[in-house]
Amino acid sequence: MKQNILLVAVCAALLQACTSANTSHEGSPSMPAATSSTAAQPALPAYYWNLVSATDASGKPIPALAKGIERKLRLTFGDQSLNISGGCNGQFGGYTYQNGVLKVQQLASTLMACDKSLMDLDSEVGRLLKGDLRTSVTGDTPEPMLQLTTQDGSVLKFQGEETPETRYGSKGEIKFLEVAAKTVKCSHPLIPNYQCLQVRERRYDDAGLQLPTQDTWHPMYDSIQGYEHHNGVRTVLRVKQYEWKNPPADASSQVYVLDLVVEQDASGKSK
Repeated sequence: MKQNILLVAVCAALLQACTSANTSHEGSPSMPAATSSTAAQPALPAYYWNLVSATDASGKPIPALAKGIERKLRLTFGDQSLNISGGCNGQFGGYTYQNGVLKVQQLASTLMACDKSLMDLDSEVGRLLKGDLRTSVTGDTPEPMLQLTTQDGSVLKFQGEETPETRYGSKGEIKFLEVAAKTVKCSHPLIPNYQCLQVRERRYDDAGLQLPTQDTWHPMYDSIQGYEHHNGVRTVLRVKQYEWKNPPADASSQVYVLDLVVEQDASGKSK
């Protein structure tokens, strides 16, 4: 009899432990909810986000942000930093993102003066993009849609555009290229009399001082995205070089994207 009672007690304890484990797995607000939320979070830094629509709480367009749609007002997310471009001034600050809420810290700004419409754009962006913003992302890659609902009920919609890191599947390497004032004829299998940029690599020390140039001038068969060459103008560019993980059959695995124009010289002289 005692053995039967003991056996029943052990079974009851085991059933209670199993029930507790199931409740913890499905009913706990911490573990599964956090895991689900984390999995649902969009990779905000994987895209540039360009403003395409801005309406107030009543659904009417926000006049001050019309210029931002025209000029492609852009949000760029780093790991913990947010940069906003497309207005008069660049604006930047920290942010956190969790459980569908984007929390934007106080934004700082550069201090240029511009046309009133651009100054109004900057002011409206600073007013709306602060504090807790309800966030949703819809659509598939490569062009998802980001919607931010601000504290006053305004709704801002941004179209996603893949960053080069996302598009090419690698982290870019910074290089400095000097582009000669004149292009040179080079071989191309499909285009007769094809003209290539003539480039050589520049190097700088940690203080930003130019080191002696060791590279020689050579034709560059790849283009530089974002760069437009003007004949007669020698240019120094800061570029990002990417290894394209899965390029099309007719494309190079090396991709160059303009990061900054460092120097321009129309004198026709090479240093």
